[in-house]
Amino acid sequence: MRIHIIACRVFTRELSYYASRSPHVIDITWLPQGLHDTPEKLRRMLKDAIDDIYIQKEKQMLKHLPDYIVLGYGLCSNGVVGLESRDIPLVIPRTDDCIAVFLGSQKRYLDLFEKYNGTYWLNNGWIETAFIPSKEMFERRYNEYKELYGEENAEFLLEQDKLWTKNYNTCGYIDSSVYTCPDYPLLAEKIAKDRGWKYCRFDGDCRLIKAITQGTWTDEEFLICPKGHRIEAAYDESKISAVPI
Repeated sequence: MRIHIIACRVFTRELSYYASRSPHVIDITWLPQGLHDTPEKLRRMLKDAIDDIYIQKEKQMLKHLPDYIVLGYGLCSNGVVGLESRDIPLVIPRTDDCIAVFLGSQKRYLDLFEKYNGTYWLNNGWIETAFIPSKEMFERRYNEYKELYGEENAEFLLEQDKLWTKNYNTCGYIDSSVYTCPDYPLLAEKIAKDRGWKYCRFDGDCRLIKAITQGTWTDEEFLICPKGHRIEAAYDESKISAVPI
C-alpha cells in the first residue's frame, strides 16, 4: 500500500521515525507550523498539497498515485472542513488538534483538558518549529518590531502579542518515546516559572502516529473520507464526517 501523508512540521521526528519502519510505501509533504491559527489558509494549503500530488503524476514526476492520502491534522479550527476526496480516499484523525494525537487519543486529551483547564502544551515539535512564550522569543520579536516599526510601536505590538498568554495557567510538556532532548522540558519549566504558571510533565503516546503510517485506521479514531466525498464538521464525539459531493 502507498500512503501519502500531508502533515504539520510539529510531527517531523515522530512521523519520520514511524514512516521509516512502516511496511508500506510512505511519502510525506510537510506544511508550516501555526496554520491552525488561520483555518482558511490551512484549508487552502492542504488543498494545494493534495492537488500537487495529481500534478506531479500528470507531469510524470511521480511514478504512482497513493492509495490513501492521510492528513496529519485534527479538526484544527475547522481547517480540514471542506476538503474533498477525488478518487483517493482521505484519512484524518478524529481529534481536535495535534495535542490529542501526541497524547495518544482524543479521550485522554479531553480528560486532561478537564483536569488541567488552561494548559499551554509543548513538546519537541512545538519547541523546534513554533513561536513559544519564552523571554528569549519575546526579546527577539521585540527587536524585530523595533527595527521595522520603531521603539514605541514595538512596545505596543509586543504587549499585544502577550495578551493571549493570560488565557493560560499551566505549561504542560509532552514527552516523546521517539526523541528526548533534556533541554526541552527544562525550557518548558522555565516558561511556566517566567509566566507564573504551574508546570506539569506528561508521557506522550505515539499510537495514533504509528497507526497513521501503518494504515491501521479504526473508524472510532479515524475518518476515512471515500472517493467523491467532502469532509464536514460533526458536532459530536466523532468530530468529522464525510458527505457526498
